[in-house]
Amino acid sequence: MKRELEIKYYGLHACLSLWEKRPQDVVRVYLEESNLGVLKHLLKWCAQNKKAYHIVPAEDMARICESIHHEGVCVLAKEPAPLSVEDFLAFMTKAPKKTCLIYLDGVQNPHNLGSILRTCAHFAIPFVLGEQGKLPSLSASACRIAKGGAEMVQLVSLPNPMQTLKALQKLGFVFIGTSSHKGSSLYRFNFPEKAILAIGSESHGISKEFLSLSSTHIQIPGSGLVESLNVSVATSLCIGEYSRQHPRQHIEQSAG
Repeated sequence: MKRELEIKYYGLHACLSLWEKRPQDVVRVYLEESNLGVLKHLLKWCAQNKKAYHIVPAEDMARICESIHHEGVCVLAKEPAPLSVEDFLAFMTKAPKKTCLIYLDGVQNPHNLGSILRTCAHFAIPFVLGEQGKLPSLSASACRIAKGGAEMVQLVSLPNPMQTLKALQKLGFVFIGTSSHKGSSLYRFNFPEKAILAIGSESHGISKEFLSLSSTHIQIPGSGLVESLNVSVATSLCIGEYSRQHPRQHIEQSAG
């Protein structure tokens, strides 16, 4: 598939991780003079590979990035190639015995997505799934917040989520719904080795359609003084508990 869309990524961790994982996609680099030492290896690579880089004044970087949260560096790069459902399922047939996946249902905020990707990278969760058209795109803002995690975890947009999730169930994955008000306590729940954690939006939760896939629901017990946790925090707690029960090695996945 031909890729034409270029994105201005910013933030030190996001830019360095992008360069390390997919250098072929780098088009151009902008940096402030204060980052010359930190980015010396990237700049050497740019010179060797005839990639342009520009040292710009601090007052110009926000205009270039269209954000004030740039940390003094911006990389113009091609958007990453999407992973097809077919390739994803082919990989899952060979996935390690201990594998956890995340399914996002209605989570749209790029800050939450970035935080979730950072947590997934920390705990070696290889894929975040969602319905095509509803799963947020990998924006520059989300990548910055992910602190490099966006290059380690792949988003998979599903044209027919129910069909794909049922295919995963046939491979032994258990679909686990999360809720703010019902289900087993997260800390008393025994996670299966192959798990799909379904995370809904803070306002609406998981849709009934996806809840119907599972007879298993979990919740995070709390004081009840507030309605629920931020979705990225709740996801982190759930993934952390899964990983405590099933420690495993980093999973290398296809990057498309």
